[in-house]
Amino acid sequence: MPHAYTRVVRTCTMIVLALLSAPAMAGDWLPLAIGNRWEYRGTAGNHQVETIIGTTTVRGRVVAVKRYAEGANAGLENYWLLDPGTGSVMLAGFNNPTAGIAIAYEPPLTYLQAPPVVGTPFVPRFAFMHDLFTDADLGVIQYLFTVLQNVVLTLPAGSFDTFGVGAETPVPRPSLAARATLALDGRVLTGALAGSPDDGTTDWFSEGTGVVQYKGDDLYQLVGFGNPTPTAAATWGALKARFH
Repeated sequence: MPHAYTRVVRTCTMIVLALLSAPAMAGDWLPLAIGNRWEYRGTAGNHQVETIIGTTTVRGRVVAVKRYAEGANAGLENYWLLDPGTGSVMLAGFNNPTAGIAIAYEPPLTYLQAPPVVGTPFVPRFAFMHDLFTDADLGVIQYLFTVLQNVVLTLPAGSFDTFGVGAETPVPRPSLAARATLALDGRVLTGALAGSPDDGTTDWFSEGTGVVQYKGDDLYQLVGFGNPTPTAAATWGALKARFH
């Protein structure tokens, strides 16, 4: 019996040492587990909460649903999946009820090619656009996402090693030109932010966390990320005061 016990202890010790010495598993570039929640504050004072609320099917693919809670994008849903071979972040479409437009992409757009490399060759891609609800053909879109920078960002949630991605093509909808311009994922773009006055970077991804900073109607920076946990209610005013 003592020898058997010793063997068990030795085996357990070897397993623990192997786990400690093994390299850490790489995280997803956009974690899509149901309940994942990102909270952002904008440099102009806006606030946003985005949550993976479940899954749905878009043109035969099971995708994660990310919903936006506040501001100009309140009620927006966009639909995401990860390429099973490369881990690339793919966008299957969006529904923006406020803007009155819902699009499904076929094939899904490659939003972030993994593993990301700055200066990825400019290779335009094409996708068919369909009405999300009726499946009506809305034409073909040519798009291009390029990894423009690798930079460490210091944000309210901490410091993150990020890859900045730029999207070259907005959603084409000339009949709705008087309304707000939309990014390819359905987010509202306004003012100078819509024109990308700098190098064109619109989204900053960090492995294991997802998007830690992005442009829309404000420059949104990550305040916190994780699964929802029971907490005392707090107003956005209190949250803003915490960072002043």
